[in-house]
Order: sequence, then structure tokens, then C-alpha cells
Amino acid sequence: MDQGVIENLKRLYRKQLRHLLVTEDRSVQSVLDFYKSITLKDCCYMIANSWSSTKQVTLRNSWNNIFVHRKSNATPGLGDTDMEMKELLDGLKAASLSSECEEADIEMWLSCGRDDPGFQIFDDDEIIEAVSNADNEMDEDTDQGEEAQTACPSHGTAFRCLKTALEWFECQEECDPAMLLSLKNI
Repeated sequence: MDQGVIENLKRLYRKQLRHLLVTEDRSVQSVLDFYKSITLKDCCYMIANSWSSTKQVTLRNSWNNIFVHRKSNATPGLGDTDMEMKELLDGLKAASLSSECEEADIEMWLSCGRDDPGFQIFDDDEIIEAVSNADNEMDEDTDQGEEAQTACPSHGTAFRCLKTALEWFECQEECDPAMLLSLKNI
């Protein structure tokens, strides 16, 4: 994939990350607290949203390295970084977190992946080691999955426990016939 597309995707992701920081409902005292509270699910949604925000012209221009005879209308993936830095600073000021970072920090953050090719070069021994470690981890996950499956109670056990819980609930003062009926419908 063309590095302009990857750089654009990273920039859009960082914009999503900043947007989540600014609009965060939970009270975050610092950027570090925000990073601790973010989940992998949030990250997946942000990268998916960033990918869908990638413009068609950026993707179309990414093929210019393959199809040399085509001319590029614009530099793919590169936007106005001054405008993005201003947006980031304004967003951080709105979140009262601007004291934690300066314009130079934001510029470094936006360009941190510019020199990263997006892949690693391994020699044969490193490839073998990586594959062996992945196989070992998969075996451990399979063993843990089998243990989790055997820990599940049977249908009969679950039914008996539910029946006991219903009998207990009938003896309680808070027992309401409507609630008891809805529990029995389970």
C-alpha cells in the first residue's frame, strides 16, 4: 500500500483519537488517564471510521507508483498540517488539556509514523521464531478454551438451581406475583 494512504489513515485516526479525548463523557484529568481508559473496541471503531473517511482520490492516487503513466492530481494523503495542528490545539484547549503539550509536541505526534515503513524485515531465524511462538500461544489458548467449556454447568443443573432460586424468592416478603411470573417464564 502507498505510504501516503497509510500516513493519511494514521492522521485521520489521530484526529478521531483527539475527537474522543475532547468529547469524552468520563472525566479525564490528563491525557495519560484518557489513554488508560480507552479500550481496544474504541480503537477498532476509530480505525474503521478513519478508513471510511479516507478520500477516494487518495486511494486512486496511491496506484500512481504502480501505473507510472498516470499523473497525480494531488499529493496523496498529505493535508494542511498547520490547519490540523491548529485544530488539535483548539480541541485540547477546549478540553483544558493544552497545558500538557505544546505545538512542537503535536507536530512530532502527527509526523511520528512518517519514517515508519509499516512493516518489519525479518531474516529466516526471526521468522521461524515468530511462527513457533504463535503456534505455542495458540496451543495454550486451545487448552484454556477446553477448560472453560468443561466448567459450564449442564442444563439439568441450571434448571435445578433456577427452581431453587424461585422457591427462595416465593418465601421473601418482596415477592410480587407479577415478578414471580416473569421469573418463571425464564
